[in-house]
Amino acid sequence: MKNTLFLYFILIFLLSIGTCNNLKSQNSKSKYIIHKNNGSIIQGYKAFNDFLNSDKSWESYKKIVLDAYPEMQAVHDKALSWGSINPLKFPEELKNYKTEDWKQYFDQQDEITLNSLYDSILTKANTIIAPINNNPIDLCLFLPYSGCFVLPEKDKSTICISLLISPNDRQKIMAHEYAHNLHFQRRPEEPLSLKREIVYEGMAVYLTTLIINDPNFTKSIPFMPETSVKWCLENESTIKDSIKVDLNDSTVRLFIRYIADGGPAVPPKGFVEKTGYFAGYRIIKACIDKGMKLEEICSLKSEEVIAKSGYFN
Repeated sequence: MKNTLFLYFILIFLLSIGTCNNLKSQNSKSKYIIHKNNGSIIQGYKAFNDFLNSDKSWESYKKIVLDAYPEMQAVHDKALSWGSINPLKFPEELKNYKTEDWKQYFDQQDEITLNSLYDSILTKANTIIAPINNNPIDLCLFLPYSGCFVLPEKDKSTICISLLISPNDRQKIMAHEYAHNLHFQRRPEEPLSLKREIVYEGMAVYLTTLIINDPNFTKSIPFMPETSVKWCLENESTIKDSIKVDLNDSTVRLFIRYIADGGPAVPPKGFVEKTGYFAGYRIIKACIDKGMKLEEICSLKSEEVIAKSGYFN
């Protein structure tokens, strides 16, 4: 009997340890996640801050940042695919990171502001064009990488925004990326081409003007200063001529000429960067001015959208 009781208590003890460990694991994994009604806000930059207080080894980075937060792994993979980090050098670069060099970014945001940003963007956007599914929408704010993008998956979408981006641009960037998500839900599949990309970006820019109330669209193109928008307006016919020739381009050249900004961008001689966004917006606006509804435009292939707009006629 004593042996039976002893084994029973041992079993209960072991089960309780397992339960505690599971709870610890769950709490650790969700330590920096704010749960929303239809998604989550993942504060991946806080996991990066924890890493800075570790031994800063590659093994610690994987454990603290990448393994604990799948969204951060996805951001890391995206940075690798873009070539913005070197897979051989990055683990060594991590060892030289210092907390004081990143402190300004950690202090930029608080949970109240994050919740307000998430709620206001989704609420306003959904009144403009309603989502057609209830898939969760996650927002991942990250370091140490740069960039912003949306990761559309079968069961959810994740908007990823680097804290290296100015807080003043964060509302616009989130609106732009969420607009992509609303477009993704409707657009037909088609292969990569410049025409697809300019319609894709143009729709996001147009929806952003409505979400942030920018009727003149001078503040709605990500990372394009108002001086560049002015240049585009003054040189629109030149932009049209250049893009029209390249509409069927399906190589990386389309991105560096008309979509990218910063280091990767090599626009046509004399052009400002990101003219594809400008042309795309003008195409969508032309369709709207002809009485087309947003839902209809989103459901058409890019070639049909361009044809209906009459932009290149």
